[in-house]
This record gives sequence, structure tokens and C-alpha cells, in this order.
Amino acid sequence: MKLWFKIVLLNVLIVISLGMLIGIAVRGAVSDAMRAELSREGESIAKNLSNRIADYILIDDVYKVEEAIEDVVKTEKDIEYIFVTNKDGYLFAHTFKNGHPSDILNWNPLMNKQISMQLLDTEVGFIRDVGIRIFEGMRPELHIGIKEERIAQTLGRIRNLVILLTAVVMFIGSVLSCFMSRLITKPLNRLVEFTHDLSKGDFGKSIEIRSKDEVGELSTTFNILSQELDAYRKKMEESYKQMLRTEKLTALGRLSAGLAHEIRNPLTSIKVLFQTFRDNPSLTKEDMEVVLSAAEQMDDLLTRFLRFARSDEFSLSDVYINSIIKHIIKLTEFQIKERSIDLSIKLSKIPPIKADRAMLQQAILNLVLNAIEAMPDGGTLSISSKIENGNAAINIADTGKGIPEGIRDKIFDPFFTTKADGTGLGLSIVYNIVNLHNGDINFESNGEGTVFTLKVPIKTHE
Repeated sequence: MKLWFKIVLLNVLIVISLGMLIGIAVRGAVSDAMRAELSREGESIAKNLSNRIADYILIDDVYKVEEAIEDVVKTEKDIEYIFVTNKDGYLFAHTFKNGHPSDILNWNPLMNKQISMQLLDTEVGFIRDVGIRIFEGMRPELHIGIKEERIAQTLGRIRNLVILLTAVVMFIGSVLSCFMSRLITKPLNRLVEFTHDLSKGDFGKSIEIRSKDEVGELSTTFNILSQELDAYRKKMEESYKQMLRTEKLTALGRLSAGLAHEIRNPLTSIKVLFQTFRDNPSLTKEDMEVVLSAAEQMDDLLTRFLRFARSDEFSLSDVYINSIIKHIIKLTEFQIKERSIDLSIKLSKIPPIKADRAMLQQAILNLVLNAIEAMPDGGTLSISSKIENGNAAINIADTGKGIPEGIRDKIFDPFFTTKADGTGLGLSIVYNIVNLHNGDINFESNGEGTVFTLKVPIKTHE
């Protein structure tokens, strides 16, 4: 549920609640006021009528009493009934057309009071009985029943008016609340979008909210955070690049012996031919072919070596994993032969993936060199590739002594090494490169060797 909708809903609930409370309060106040006014009116009518019929009661003149009662009934519309008792306490005159109720004298007995008011719940609704003693200390009584229908009608009109006003106020309030809530939540929505960008790593951006309230202060804080995160990321990237260069130089050093050996062979051939040329200036076509072949061999070696050494920037392109594996096998050919290591290669067909070729090559090369160095007395180096759950999976296995159990949880930590001349960055670099490609790396090791599995997501080639 959106924040602006919550604000509108809250305001609507407040308006409805206030409308109900105001309606109840007004209804109660008006009801009490009208009942009080009705009581005063009834008392006034009763006293006036009592004074008018007092003499007629004493002489038992029913006609005059009924005439006076009829005049009052015609004048006052709220009167439901009137009845009078004589000096003996019996019913003397009344306005009931179909006979009077048998218990009429018990509706509002005066007892020893001069005047009494009683609210009666009858079949025709609530009636306020106003009873008054005509002569003080004597039995004649006058009772007037005043209907509260006018009160009910007035209260109904008030209820309808309150409902109408509440609906109007609720509609106007909803429109204003919607407008104001959108005005309030608009910078908040922009701030939420900005935080989403930050969560995705889009640092260095700023959001411009000019309000001088808490939202403005929060946006300023997030702007500062964005700049600081951007500066920290750049610093980390530079540190990482420096680490990558250091490890690359280390790997180049590890490859240099093989490169020197591979170059020495064609150089020896060229040297022998030129020594022969010094004694015998004529060169045959076959001799020239040998020189060109040796030069091309050295050029190929240097090209592969420089291809690995050059790139430092992270750049995504279509990369064929099997091509990288074959290239690394060429680079490490001397180290593999020198240690009498058997090579087992099983490469499955894998589509191109989006990756940084140089970094992925660095990661796989580090794992291959580590596997070679784990078998100083020979063994078997197994390299395989396959598709596994949407990933390109590369397995690099050796038959060395394995990784000691006590250090297995530390091998990916930066600067952790068990080699006297090691930098401790090799596997840490591999781990970071794999994470940079949203991949995964794990290993299994025992006394019979170690298997590293590197996985990189395959993206559909467009």
C-alpha cells in the first residue's frame, strides 16, 4: 500500500470519526434542549389550562371543561391527550375518542407533589406526561400528554445534515489529502528510487530535493553517502587493479622460465645456421625456411605471452572458455613437461559467455599453475569444461598432496600463503574475478589431490 494512499485513508477515517462524534454531541445537546423546552411548554400549557378550568371543576361543569380542553388541543399540535380528574379523584373529562385506558390514573401519579413529569413509552412513541394539581391540597388533577415526535423529526434532520456535511467534508478532505500527500510523498518517492540506485552500486549520483525539512536533510545525507561510496569504490578498484598487476607480474615470473626455454630452441637453430653462413656464405632455401619457421615460432610465443600481460581494464566481450583453456595449456606447456605431468583434457562444447577475457584467463592460469606446483614429482593434471545449471563449469584437478584441512578456510584470504616466495594474492584474485563475473568457485581436497571448480553464468549470445 502506497504511503499517499495511507495518508488519504487516515484523513478519511479522521473525518468520519469527527463527524460521528460531532453528530452524537449535537444530537445529545439538541435533544436535551428540545426536551427541556418541551417540558417548559407543557408546564406552561398545563398551568394556563388549570387556571381556566379550576372554577368549572368545583361546580362539576363538564361541558365548560371539555370546551376549554378542545380549545387547547386545537391550538397546540404536540398534544396527544388531556384528561382531568374531579375532586373525588375520578376521571372527569378526557380527549380519548375510543375510550380511555383502564390504568390511565397510574401513568403519572402526583402523590404529594404539585407538578410531575413522566416520559411514557407508548404505542405511538414517546410521550411526556405533564401532571399538575389544580388545587393545592385537593385531589383534582390535570394531565397533558405531549408528543416527542417533533424532537424525533428534528433529530432526524440533524442526523441527515451531519451525514451530508460529513460526506462533503470527506470528499473535499480526500481530494486535498490526495493532493497534499502526493506533494509530500513525491520527494520521498524520488529518495526511494535514489536508494534503489545506490543498492545497485550506482554511486556518485546526487538527488536534488530543496525542501528544508527532514526529507531535505535525509537527501543531503544520502548525497554525501553516495559520494563517499563512489570515492571508496574507486579507491578499492585502484587497489584491486594494483593487486591484479602484482599477481600478474608474479604469474609472468612463473611463466618466464618456460618462455625462455621455448625461445632458446628456435634461437639455437638460427644461431647454428648463421654460424654456418659465416663459414659458408651461401644459404639454401631449406635453411631460409628453418630461419623463418624459428622466427614465427618465437613471434607466436611472444604474442601469447604479451596477450596475457597487457590488459588491466575490466571489459566485457564474447569469450570462449575452451579457447582460453587451450591458450593457457600452451603457456604452461614447458612447466607441464618439465615436471613430467600427464595432461588430461575433456572439453565440452560451450557457447560464448559475456566476460573479461584477460581476467578470466588470469583466474584459470592461476589455478593451473597452482595445480602444476602441487605436483613437483609428477602426476596428472586434469582440465575439463561443461555446462552445468546454466553455468560454464571448469574443473582443474591435480594429484598432489592436497590442501591441509587447517588452512582450507583461509586459502581465499588476501596475503595468505604457504609458499616462501608467494604473494598470497593468487587465489584471492581468482575469488574476486569470479565474483566480479557473478560466478562461483569451490574446491574439494584430500590426500590424493585437489579439484577446483570455477563456474561463470552463460549469457545468451545475441
